[in-house]
Amino acid sequence: MSEFTFLYPLWLLGLIPWLMLLVWLSKRQKSQTLIAPHLAKAMGLQVKRSKSALLSIIAATGAITLIALAGPSFSSQERPSFANTSARVVVMDMSMSMYATDIKPNRLTQARYKVTDLLNSWQDGTTALVAYAGDAYVVSPMTSDTRTIANLMPSLSPEIMPYPGANAVKGVELAVEVMQNTGASSGNIVLVTDDIDAKEKQDIESLLSGSNWRLTILGLGSRAGAPIQLQDGTLMTMDNGQPVVAKSDFAAMQSLASAVNGQFIPVQLTNRDVEQIVNLTSQVDGTSLNNKQHKIEERINQGFWLLPLLLIPALLIFRKGVFFSALLLILPLTKPTPAQASPWLTQNQQAMQQYNAGEYEQAAEQFNDPRWKGIAQYQAGDYQAAIDSLQSDTSLEGKYNLANAFAQAQDFDKAIELYQQVLEQNPQHQDAKANLEVVKQAQQQQQQQ
Repeated sequence: MSEFTFLYPLWLLGLIPWLMLLVWLSKRQKSQTLIAPHLAKAMGLQVKRSKSALLSIIAATGAITLIALAGPSFSSQERPSFANTSARVVVMDMSMSMYATDIKPNRLTQARYKVTDLLNSWQDGTTALVAYAGDAYVVSPMTSDTRTIANLMPSLSPEIMPYPGANAVKGVELAVEVMQNTGASSGNIVLVTDDIDAKEKQDIESLLSGSNWRLTILGLGSRAGAPIQLQDGTLMTMDNGQPVVAKSDFAAMQSLASAVNGQFIPVQLTNRDVEQIVNLTSQVDGTSLNNKQHKIEERINQGFWLLPLLLIPALLIFRKGVFFSALLLILPLTKPTPAQASPWLTQNQQAMQQYNAGEYEQAAEQFNDPRWKGIAQYQAGDYQAAIDSLQSDTSLEGKYNLANAFAQAQDFDKAIELYQQVLEQNPQHQDAKANLEVVKQAQQQQQQQ
């Protein structure tokens, strides 16, 4: 008996409302009768005993059922367990060429769609997300909750990258580092990009050749290429005013994948590309499983031994429709439960869902991350609240966001000061340049009025 325990003890709490219901039924039977008083005197004892017996049967049945559901356990057993420790890192290209429109609506949007589908398809192992432009950054560390990473997809864009450029080598190096930091000695790297130049091909080949890191490249774009349409609708141009045409070198991607025993998969209109990558990256090495083999103790649920005790009262209360009469006593007490937010999502994840759905005011109330709270407040048009929330974010993008909030609040002096600070840190920040000019013009118009 020293090993006795309940596997699901919360079911025992049901004994409290069950006891209250029985007390109510007992009082109810005493206060109600369909028998004339002069007859009750002669046969009351029989009626009382009959009703008391029925109530006792109902009480015992409910108590035994709740105890069985609580999972009484007297013993345990050991069984082998295998842990799927497969690791993978998605490396996403966030260079300006991802705005090219040769695949609709543009390469960046298609990349988001494809990676989201991949995240929803991976069921086992752990996944991380790395984004790169001029340098590489960890967007999400290793996690088994791919929904968290999927929630970050809409916010990824070249504008949030501190340094412009396209350094795929940095992205692959960081992916390897992320997996090594978790103790992994092998894993999958899914490189989502629209171009690999000769220097990048050489460096990545040197990094991965002879290693246990498997490379899969999802190639975006087209060989013909297309102009790069920026978020403001303008085209990126060269110094001579001609539009930049971003072409995808699929041959270089294929050559790199072959050199490191990897796979190159061009983006497709169907979901076939996603299915191929999922199949390639979901395979688990048997040796890694054997190394993770261990014994775990599992309690045995012996509640089923109580089931025979329910047969006799069940047969008795089925007699003459008593079972359905008992149901009619209980059914009026039940009511539907209102829908609630998923208990498996954190507060910030729930807020991100609301943000992605355009419910900015609700998201602002839900976020406890000051940066995202400020962004949601900005989108909701509450610029003063956004200013208060974004004050604590001293990063480059934090200053840029705060400058936008000041500009919308028509505090042009502070907005100009912050835009200038952003450009001092990153002179190539195109959005800050453009916004600075707009705010200066607005300030001049305000002063002329």
